[in-house]
Amino acid sequence: EKIDSLAYQEASIKRLSTSKTFDLTEGSNYFKIKVKSENGATTKEYKLKVSILSNLKDNILSTNTLIEAAPTLTTSSNNTSDASGLYKSTATNDGSPTYYFRGNVVNNYVSFAGQTWRVVRINEDGTIRMIMANGINSNANYAFNSSINNKIYMYYSNSNAKNHLESWYTNNIASNEEYASKVATGDYFCEQAKVAYDSTYASNSGANMIVYSSYTPSFKCKTDGNGYGIVNSSIGLITYDEVVFAGGYRSQTNNNYYLYNNTNYWTMNSSGFSGSNVDGWRVSSTGGITSYSVKNTYPLLAVINLQADTTVTGSGISTDPYVVE
Repeated sequence: EKIDSLAYQEASIKRLSTSKTFDLTEGSNYFKIKVKSENGATTKEYKLKVSILSNLKDNILSTNTLIEAAPTLTTSSNNTSDASGLYKSTATNDGSPTYYFRGNVVNNYVSFAGQTWRVVRINEDGTIRMIMANGINSNANYAFNSSINNKIYMYYSNSNAKNHLESWYTNNIASNEEYASKVATGDYFCEQAKVAYDSTYASNSGANMIVYSSYTPSFKCKTDGNGYGIVNSSIGLITYDEVVFAGGYRSQTNNNYYLYNNTNYWTMNSSGFSGSNVDGWRVSSTGGITSYSVKNTYPLLAVINLQADTTVTGSGISTDPYVVE
């Protein structure tokens, strides 16, 4: 009925001024409120939390200075003078810009659906693409595919990886209406066979692949010679191209970029077909990109896309990640 005091002696709790006005900071603000009944017979104390939400996309763009210099994409980022941070590319299907993180980025952590994620990029339509910091089901190992003797097994659509990821998504996100409403579903994933391990794997793939040493990365995706390209889904894996833009490169050690996590994990893309064996690109435990048979078992780091209007609290650093509200 009557608030007699809103002052509280604790460093992390704000004190109201005598004018009963105060400034809020972005994120969570806490206040201790003492409330007395009008007859003075009852006193209760409450801690009031006031959260200031921000749009995640706008927050990323406003808190990061866009790096104008073109990145060096012919080796890993730690072998260059490239600055770590946010870059822009129009090498997309329709020429619209995408904004991506590269290098040793420390302010792209997101807490969502009980997991820690890292923002990969802002997609052309404003949705936010992010990858789990660790693999699904406690970093369990999975074969990308159990079959290796036909080029159709190069593709995510025909893979065991797809089944495992979709099962995880159903159990951990789709089953929760609040979580599911935050995730964008659409043409966000690319299984096009673009980059080959060598000329033999390229020539046997039937997909017009280019050997990695001659390949120029892009965020474009189209249907390849085998009829595979864009995948419409709510969940997938990171692409070879996105790893290169982030700072990885073929067989180059790099423990100084945000996709390094000291383990091996699958990407979404094949490195070709030898004529008897299908290989896939993986991020290695040393941070480089390497080619291995799809029957090998490695973790699956899920990739999802948050809606463009997603609001968050927090600053994006590991101790204060963006928390999806």
